[in-house]
Amino acid sequence: MINVLPGNIANLIAAGEVVNRPASALKELMENSIDAGADNISVVVEDSGRTSIRVIDNGSGMSPEDAQLCFERHATSKISSAEDLERIITYGFRGEALASIAAVSRVILRTRREEDEVGFEVHCSESKITSAEPASTPKGCSIEVRDLFYNTPARRKFLKSDAAELRHLVQEFSRVAIVHPEIAFTFLHNGKTLYSLRPVGNEKQRIVDFAGVGLSKELVDIEVDTSMVKIRGFVGAPAEARKVQGNQYFFVNGRYFRSPYLHKAVCKPYEHLLKDGFSPSYFIFFEVDPSAVDVNIHPAKTEVKFEDEPMIFEILSVTVRKALGQNAFTPSLDFDQVPSVEFPSLSKDAPRYTAPPKIDYDPLFDPFEMERRAPADIPVPAHPGTAAAEREVMPFGSRYIAVPVEEGLMVIDVPRARERILYEEYFPLLAEKHPVTEQSLYPLTMDLSPEDHELALDNADLFARLGFDLRDLGQNSIVLYGLPAGMNPDRKGVEEAVAAIIDDIRQGKLGDDAARDAAILAHSVACADSGSIDRAGAQLLVRQLLGCRQPDTAPAGGRTFTILTDEDLEKKL
Repeated sequence: MINVLPGNIANLIAAGEVVNRPASALKELMENSIDAGADNISVVVEDSGRTSIRVIDNGSGMSPEDAQLCFERHATSKISSAEDLERIITYGFRGEALASIAAVSRVILRTRREEDEVGFEVHCSESKITSAEPASTPKGCSIEVRDLFYNTPARRKFLKSDAAELRHLVQEFSRVAIVHPEIAFTFLHNGKTLYSLRPVGNEKQRIVDFAGVGLSKELVDIEVDTSMVKIRGFVGAPAEARKVQGNQYFFVNGRYFRSPYLHKAVCKPYEHLLKDGFSPSYFIFFEVDPSAVDVNIHPAKTEVKFEDEPMIFEILSVTVRKALGQNAFTPSLDFDQVPSVEFPSLSKDAPRYTAPPKIDYDPLFDPFEMERRAPADIPVPAHPGTAAAEREVMPFGSRYIAVPVEEGLMVIDVPRARERILYEEYFPLLAEKHPVTEQSLYPLTMDLSPEDHELALDNADLFARLGFDLRDLGQNSIVLYGLPAGMNPDRKGVEEAVAAIIDDIRQGKLGDDAARDAAILAHSVACADSGSIDRAGAQLLVRQLLGCRQPDTAPAGGRTFTILTDEDLEKKL
């Protein structure tokens, strides 16, 4: 038998499509405030949204009649015909969002229009208005969502940790705030101000408020204007790419959306510029005719469908490639490709063309066997073809060491070699929970985003186990009084290492496994030490590497060295 569901049950089902966590409710409320013309929006959250989410704006407000009608499903002032759906340029309408939110929480709405002397207050829960009466309230609207999912305990049970839910709240807050730099925003969590954003003149200034001055200096402008689409925005320098997809934003006509398809269009020009697993930051704004994009293919409106996506893909990819080319970003040597060293080759049409050879070598082969039997610092004369000739190490650049050996030329990747050496030093210490900290002569201060600042402080004990003496400096800043043993105190390297560790904490990768912690710490410390290496340092590093239990691979992945035979070089030359 088929039954028509009661309204409250239907609302619960509809709410599940739109409101699946506190961040979903925040998104809907903030977008409603923008549609109401607000230029000042405050977000006040308690317990990562489990207890309360309150959004206060100074927009146009509502009449007492609209304040009650807005809780009805499909109540809107913006759509009166099917054609209107193709011309939507605003975010949504209170009747859709509030009906869904009120089905799974207790909502208190206070509102007043400019022309009204007295405002109005409405209480609603389980899709029913429980009280509605005049109230004294400022112009605009205040909507408080309390006890989210109190009547659907199964859904509340599947909420993540407070840190995870707060991260989602900050993400939704940023997606709205970045595209509206002309609006002032504040974000308070448990009484602490995480963001206080003043109105600014453009998106780049707003990005600085979120991502920090460091990232903004590495952003490359992109812009193209065609009859189909106008694209503008910023992409990150390859050196700033990270494993965690954090600062990646698409907006179309002022609305955030995600698109794995267009993400590939951005990443394609970076193919030979980034390590495997890394992806660039980007903030990209599309402007198209509203009728050429469908924003209603997903209940939460986070996915869109362009009329001619393949063409937009190509336009975007070419625009990013041009921007990277104009800024002279070039690829670096990649040890995980075969052949390991890329030399210029002749065209396939030329008579001397030779296909690239594959290198076949034994990773357990030890060309340093004779060196271990010789005094460490005394040169050993030898015939050029003997193993002892490898003592003539030659560092080049800040990344590679060349060592002549019997079989040809050994090329060592310095950061990966350091990673292996550090891993075998750190692993026993972390496994036995011994400190690995060296106190710094000059403490280093760092400015973080509010979200990263919270994560760093919440995990100060974990940072301590990894060797960082980290303390709060206030105003979203920290100070490092100590660093892991062996870490180069260079500011840029340390900042990158701390950022990488925070990303790993965010993903839940740290704290449970000593081997994994040691690998991550070794990688962070090795990457931080980006300075050049002299001949004495190169000799020491080679001896240390060949003394490791597993010298041929880095703990985070990739080979530490490769061997180019005389035959390989002859084929290339």
